Amino acid sequence: MVKQATPLRRSELDDLDHKIIALLQEDGRLSASEVAGRIGNIAERTVRNRIASLLQNKHIVVSAIPDPTRVGRDVQADLLIETVPGESEAVARRMVEFDQVGYLCAMTGEYNLGASVIANTNAALHEFIEAEISTIPGVRRVNTMMVMRLYKVFNTRTSAAVASDSTGDQ
Repeated sequence: MVKQATPLRRSELDDLDHKIIALLQEDGRLSASEVAGRIGNIAERTVRNRIASLLQNKHIVVSAIPDPTRVGRDVQADLLIETVPGESEAVARRMVEFDQVGYLCAMTGEYNLGASVIANTNAALHEFIEAEISTIPGVRRVNTMMVMRLYKVFNTRTSAAVASDSTGDQ
């Protein structure tokens, strides 16, 4: 018997939820009072309850997203990973445990998984890929592409984008 993945349950979000999420994406430090004020015609308590519900139902998460270049993680790479047929999920479950993996997804095409990884040095990146990722049972091939400059991470502009904006670089 083949075990099928359980689909994620989606709850219905209304316009107010979407407005709250949009404002928090712009600035996750906004208080419920500030969110209510920006939306207008809504009570702070309602916003506070909605945010609590969004958090509880995992529609949003609270997280600090560091600018990798500002915190000494200057070496970044995107990995395309080909797995043995039927092993993608097992490989993904192993990969999510690594702190160096900032993003991991299943994908279609020649490769089964895509990942973004960060390291302190090129040597550390090489060691991580060779000693950790490549040795996971089920990994057939890893294609590494170095990231030369990162402009935006999870809807947040990096220092490279801000510098580019101020100098007029395109």
